[in-house]
Amino acid sequence: MSLPSSASIIEVIFDGGQVFRMWSWSAVNRFNGPDTPLQSTIHCGEALRQRVFRASMGPYGGQPTTPVIVKMAFNDKDFSLLQWEEKVYNQSLSRLQGTVVPRCYGLYHGRNTGCLVLEHCATANNIMHAEYCRKVMVAIIEIHKAGIIHGNVRSHILSTRDGVRIVDFAKAKIHECPNAKPRLMDPRCAPEREAQCKELMILENGYGLADGQHLDGMLQTTMPSPLPAVHMHPHQS
Repeated sequence: MSLPSSASIIEVIFDGGQVFRMWSWSAVNRFNGPDTPLQSTIHCGEALRQRVFRASMGPYGGQPTTPVIVKMAFNDKDFSLLQWEEKVYNQSLSRLQGTVVPRCYGLYHGRNTGCLVLEHCATANNIMHAEYCRKVMVAIIEIHKAGIIHGNVRSHILSTRDGVRIVDFAKAKIHECPNAKPRLMDPRCAPEREAQCKELMILENGYGLADGQHLDGMLQTTMPSPLPAVHMHPHQS
């Protein structure tokens, strides 16, 4: 298949010797000049879970030194999930990349394969629990402000050297969040008012207010309690 000169090309190489060649028309150009097509190589290593790999990325023919996460798809159903996740990252959450969510380096498509390339967010445990909880709530509120609800946040929070990152938006939904605040954070909200965001209220029980104080003054010392599942509409919250 011949590709237009504007296509970005990537080779994904696995330890077992499998090589997948894919292309993209919208991937972030990380290694070449702005006027030249991106040609890169990714070496996939450890499998973090099914179809998700820790990897290194670099210019084609060069040493792959940039740590990345690669999410693979081998059928149309899985690729459609990657398409949706890339759209969430690069449209709704574009301004939050690198601070609240990982950077998205592009969605690639090949013959019966596809992959989404994301920033590898190195984890660290150098943050006090109260500050960690505060950063989690701030991050989630920013995501809600951007019009997205994650749906399974608690198991997709990474503590990094410079804060927290929320990852894995394959099942995220478009969301219109009332004020993008949990009810307890907004003193103007009467207890009987039902217009506040249920996900933020649930998360606040684990990461936010414990005794009516403002989030900035939170002094919790216990670990967050398990959170109940949030029921989501198939298309929109």
